[in-house]
Amino acid sequence: MNNKKVSLNDILERISKIESRLEEIAPTSKRKLPSKKEQIEQIQSEIHVWSQKFPSTDIEFELAKMLDWLKATNKRKKDYRAFFRNWLRKSTNSVGNEPTISHSYIYSCANDKAKCVDEISHFKDMSYYCTECNAIKKIIKVTKS
Repeated sequence: MNNKKVSLNDILERISKIESRLEEIAPTSKRKLPSKKEQIEQIQSEIHVWSQKFPSTDIEFELAKMLDWLKATNKRKKDYRAFFRNWLRKSTNSVGNEPTISHSYIYSCANDKAKCVDEISHFKDMSYYCTECNAIKKIIKVTKS
Protein backbone atom coordinates (compact mmCIF):
# COMPACT_ATOMS: atom_id res chain seq x y z
CA MET A 1 0.00 0.00 0.00
CA ASN A 2 1.20 3.43 -0.89
CA ASN A 3 0.87 5.93 1.99
CA LYS A 4 1.00 9.50 0.81
CA LYS A 5 0.99 12.31 3.27
CA VAL A 6 -1.30 15.12 2.30
CA SER A 7 -0.86 18.48 3.87
CA LEU A 8 -3.69 20.43 5.37
CA ASN A 9 -3.09 23.25 2.89
CA ASP A 10 -3.62 20.88 -0.04
CA ILE A 11 -6.93 19.71 1.43
CA LEU A 12 -8.10 23.27 2.03
CA GLU A 13 -7.13 24.25 -1.50
CA ARG A 14 -9.13 21.34 -2.95
CA ILE A 15 -12.14 22.29 -0.83
CA SER A 16 -12.02 25.90 -2.01
CA LYS A 17 -11.85 24.75 -5.65
CA ILE A 18 -14.89 22.52 -5.14
CA GLU A 19 -16.79 25.35 -3.42
CA SER A 20 -16.00 27.74 -6.26
CA ARG A 21 -17.36 25.22 -8.78
CA LEU A 22 -20.49 24.75 -6.70
CA GLU A 23 -20.96 28.51 -6.54
CA GLU A 24 -20.91 28.65 -10.34
CA ILE A 25 -23.43 25.81 -10.62
CA ALA A 26 -25.84 26.91 -7.87
CA PRO A 27 -25.20 30.36 -6.43
CA THR A 28 -26.05 30.76 -2.78
CA SER A 29 -27.38 34.28 -3.22
CA LYS A 30 -31.14 34.10 -3.27
CA ARG A 31 -33.43 36.22 -5.37
CA LYS A 32 -34.56 39.51 -3.98
CA LEU A 33 -38.31 39.87 -3.76
CA PRO A 34 -40.27 43.11 -3.57
CA SER A 35 -41.64 44.30 -0.24
CA LYS A 36 -44.89 42.93 1.18
CA LYS A 37 -46.80 46.03 0.11
CA GLU A 38 -45.51 45.77 -3.48
CA GLN A 39 -46.30 42.06 -3.64
CA ILE A 40 -49.86 42.60 -2.36
CA GLU A 41 -50.38 45.42 -4.86
CA GLN A 42 -49.17 43.12 -7.63
CA ILE A 43 -51.64 40.44 -6.53
CA GLN A 44 -54.46 43.01 -6.52
CA SER A 45 -53.52 44.24 -9.99
CA GLU A 46 -53.66 40.67 -11.31
CA ILE A 47 -57.10 39.78 -9.95
CA HIS A 48 -58.45 39.07 -13.44
CA VAL A 49 -55.59 36.59 -14.02
CA TRP A 50 -56.27 34.87 -10.71
CA SER A 51 -59.99 34.74 -11.59
CA GLN A 52 -59.18 32.89 -14.81
CA LYS A 53 -56.94 30.39 -13.02
CA PHE A 54 -59.48 29.80 -10.22
CA PRO A 55 -62.91 30.40 -11.78
CA SER A 56 -64.97 28.93 -8.93
CA THR A 57 -63.36 31.16 -6.28
CA ASP A 58 -64.12 34.72 -5.23
CA ILE A 59 -60.56 36.06 -5.50
CA GLU A 60 -61.14 39.40 -3.75
CA PHE A 61 -62.83 37.67 -0.81
CA GLU A 62 -60.02 35.11 -0.52
CA LEU A 63 -57.40 37.87 -0.66
CA ALA A 64 -59.17 39.71 2.16
CA LYS A 65 -59.33 36.47 4.17
CA MET A 66 -55.62 35.83 3.59
CA LEU A 67 -54.63 39.34 4.64
CA ASP A 68 -56.82 39.11 7.75
CA TRP A 69 -55.25 35.78 8.65
CA LEU A 70 -51.73 37.17 8.19
CA LYS A 71 -52.56 40.15 10.37
CA ALA A 72 -54.28 38.08 13.05
CA THR A 73 -51.47 35.54 13.30
CA ASN A 74 -48.71 38.14 12.80
CA LYS A 75 -47.15 35.93 10.12
CA ARG A 76 -44.71 37.10 7.48
CA LYS A 77 -44.01 35.37 4.22
CA LYS A 78 -41.14 35.77 1.83
CA ASP A 79 -43.16 35.27 -1.36
CA TYR A 80 -46.75 36.47 -0.91
CA ARG A 81 -47.72 35.57 -4.46
CA ALA A 82 -46.75 31.94 -3.86
CA PHE A 83 -48.55 32.00 -0.51
CA PHE A 84 -51.68 33.43 -2.14
CA ARG A 85 -51.55 30.85 -4.95
CA ASN A 86 -51.41 28.05 -2.37
CA TRP A 87 -54.17 29.77 -0.37
CA LEU A 88 -56.41 29.71 -3.46
CA ARG A 89 -55.60 26.08 -4.17
CA LYS A 90 -56.65 25.14 -0.67
CA SER A 91 -59.81 27.24 -0.87
CA THR A 92 -60.91 25.50 -4.07
CA ASN A 93 -60.54 22.14 -2.33
CA SER A 94 -62.89 23.09 0.47
CA VAL A 95 -66.30 21.47 0.81
CA GLY A 96 -68.36 24.44 -0.37
CA ASN A 97 -66.64 24.77 -3.74
CA GLU A 98 -66.68 21.16 -4.86
CA PRO A 99 -69.39 19.89 -7.14
CA THR A 100 -71.65 17.62 -5.18
CA ILE A 101 -72.22 14.02 -6.19
CA SER A 102 -75.46 12.77 -4.75
CA HIS A 103 -75.78 9.16 -3.73
CA SER A 104 -78.82 7.05 -3.14
CA TYR A 105 -78.72 4.32 -0.54
CA ILE A 106 -81.08 1.36 -0.80
CA TYR A 107 -81.97 -0.19 2.54
CA SER A 108 -83.39 -3.70 2.68
CA CYS A 109 -84.05 -6.52 5.11
CA ALA A 110 -81.62 -9.36 5.47
CA ASN A 111 -84.46 -11.89 5.20
CA ASP A 112 -85.71 -10.82 1.73
CA LYS A 113 -89.33 -11.63 2.48
CA ALA A 114 -91.84 -10.80 -0.24
CA LYS A 115 -93.77 -8.39 1.98
CA CYS A 116 -90.66 -6.39 2.92
CA VAL A 117 -90.29 -3.11 1.06
CA ASP A 118 -86.94 -1.54 0.23
CA GLU A 119 -86.31 2.02 1.40
CA ILE A 120 -84.35 4.58 -0.65
CA SER A 121 -82.56 7.46 1.03
CA HIS A 122 -79.96 10.11 0.16
CA PHE A 123 -78.50 9.75 3.65
CA LYS A 124 -76.05 7.05 4.60
CA ASP A 125 -76.61 7.14 8.35
CA MET A 126 -80.33 6.40 8.36
CA SER A 127 -81.97 3.66 10.32
CA TYR A 128 -85.06 1.94 8.90
CA TYR A 129 -87.02 -0.68 10.79
CA CYS A 130 -88.95 -3.42 9.03
CA THR A 131 -92.24 -4.25 10.75
CA GLU A 132 -92.60 -7.51 8.83
CA CYS A 133 -89.18 -8.93 9.86
CA ASN A 134 -88.82 -7.08 13.15
CA ALA A 135 -85.28 -6.13 12.14
CA ILE A 136 -83.30 -3.08 11.18
CA LYS A 137 -82.75 -2.69 7.45
CA LYS A 138 -79.21 -2.45 6.09
CA ILE A 139 -77.71 -0.82 3.01
CA ILE A 140 -77.61 -3.28 0.14
CA LYS A 141 -76.78 -0.96 -2.74
CA VAL A 142 -75.30 2.51 -3.34
CA THR A 143 -76.01 4.39 -6.56
CA LYS A 144 -74.65 7.69 -7.84
CA SER A 145 -77.21 10.15 -9.12
